[in-house]
Amino acid sequence: MSLTISQVSVSFGKQIVLNNLTIPTIMAGEMVALIGKNGAGKSTLLRQMTTLLRQQSVHQPQQIHYCDRALTLDDIGYLPQDHRISASITVIELLITTLNIDSTSLMAKKDSARQGLLLLEEMGILHLANKNCVDLSGGESQMVGLAQAIINQPKVLLLDEPTSALDMQNQLRLLNYVQHYAKTSNACVLMVIHDLNLAIQYADKIAALHRGELFAFDNPSNAITSQLIWDLFDVDSHIITVDKRPVVVMKSH
Repeated sequence: MSLTISQVSVSFGKQIVLNNLTIPTIMAGEMVALIGKNGAGKSTLLRQMTTLLRQQSVHQPQQIHYCDRALTLDDIGYLPQDHRISASITVIELLITTLNIDSTSLMAKKDSARQGLLLLEEMGILHLANKNCVDLSGGESQMVGLAQAIINQPKVLLLDEPTSALDMQNQLRLLNYVQHYAKTSNACVLMVIHDLNLAIQYADKIAALHRGELFAFDNPSNAITSQLIWDLFDVDSHIITVDKRPVVVMKSH
């Protein structure tokens, strides 16, 4: 099982944001971190993937495939940037609604509440079950957004800066759960992330974007070098090794 993304292009007027971008095959159970400068096309790629799936036609060439078939919206879970939930319902009601989004029955699927509560417990946020979504903090909303993206057990998970609103403990909690979900569900995860050390710690592969094109694709130990950081970000850095894993230390001037 694998995910392939081929020849994706996006322009806004005369500005080319993605230039015929192809990402090497993402295997089942793998987490791939998208890194690069602001404006490199990372978030645009995730948004364009969902747009292409909404617009795809049997008469058009398919650019995104899962297991050698065209990927569909039913296959994916998506957590956008700055995720906030405007509905005045509780977290568990949100998950029950998401589980039954495609149901033609007026009755919720059997065990919907149990599934939602079990997921919240697995993620370590069961205490949020009865909290109103409009009262969630930014970090809580991000964690609940991940639960909403995962509740229907997607085979492809798209995460756009999932740790941006989280403190250190919750960054680890979220990424530990995403890693667990990818491995146990054989899901493909594509994640935009700015913290290079978190990318190194959790990603199986690094996809570095530069000016809308793929600049590098490799495992973290090979991909993250001082030269790559200079080429992408114009920043001097040291790469040190801690517990056999590279760690990026920025040089101060």
